[in-house]
Order: sequence, then structure tokens, then C-alpha cells
Amino acid sequence: MPKTEYRLFHQRIAETIRDEVSRLRDSLLFGSKNKVHKFGKVDITCDIATLEILLSDYILDYENSEESERQLTTRQEWHDFLTKTEYLSYNECLLILLGVSPTLADLLEPKLYKINLINEGDLHGEPLSLIFFQRMENHLLRNKFNSKKISTQEFIDWALKNRLLRQNVDEV
Repeated sequence: MPKTEYRLFHQRIAETIRDEVSRLRDSLLFGSKNKVHKFGKVDITCDIATLEILLSDYILDYENSEESERQLTTRQEWHDFLTKTEYLSYNECLLILLGVSPTLADLLEPKLYKINLINEGDLHGEPLSLIFFQRMENHLLRNKFNSKKISTQEFIDWALKNRLLRQNVDEV
């Protein structure tokens, strides 16, 4: 029976997310309370521990030959959401496209799927959600689905067609 495996089409997407989150963490740790960043005015009270968790192998990394137990778990969780669920939330879909464990979907603004460029300012108090909002993948996903609940198979088909995910089928 063939075994299907999914991967990000471009690993660079996950690397970019890691860099963006790392820069946000650094700006919170080393910036002043009045520092203005690309995320707007940085709020030092933002949960730095949340960013540390996200950076501790909750982002896919297939380049590192010495993967941690957490990285292996993240890979499995990421893949299981695609293969073992019937429906995904909008935030889970977005995190999958960005190479982040979808188990962290609750960290993002719950109504991210409703936010567009006109009301983007609503996210300036939530720099992590703003990072994910500004990604091209978010805009593509919102244009296609714009819904809180998305059929997993429909999402996979769309992501494969748009070269956001790739599929490998191995004969077992």
C-alpha cells in the first residue's frame, strides 16, 4: 500500500518564519519600551516565553542532521494534521503552510481569517499574529477559503496545486 508524505514546497518558508520570530523576540528582549519596530510599537509585556517555545523546534527543520526529540514530534504533528483530520481551522492551515506545528494555532488571533489589509491595524497589539498575517501564504489562504473551518482534503489539493506543499508517495 502506498504511503503518502507531505512536505513544504520550499523549506525556506519555515526558515523565514524562524528568523522573523527570532527578530521579534530580540526586539522585545533588547529594545526599549518606546522602540518602534516593523511590527509597530513593541510591547515589552508580550509573552517572550511564547516566542521561546515557538523557536524551540516547533518550526520544521529538515536541514539539521541532528534533530531533537521535539523536532521529530513537530514533524509528526505537522504531518498528522494533514493525514488524520477531516477538518482544519484557518490558523492550523496557515501554520502548516508556514512550517509551524499546527498545535500552536491558539497562539494566533482567532479571527485572523477575517482580517484584511484595511483592518490590519487591529493586529498591532499582537506582533506574533501580525508576523503571520503579513505572509503571502496568509493572503492566498484567505482569498481561497476565508473560513474558520476548512476541509483538510480541499486544503491539501489547493496547496499542492499552488505549490505550497509537495507530496511524495512511497510504495511500502
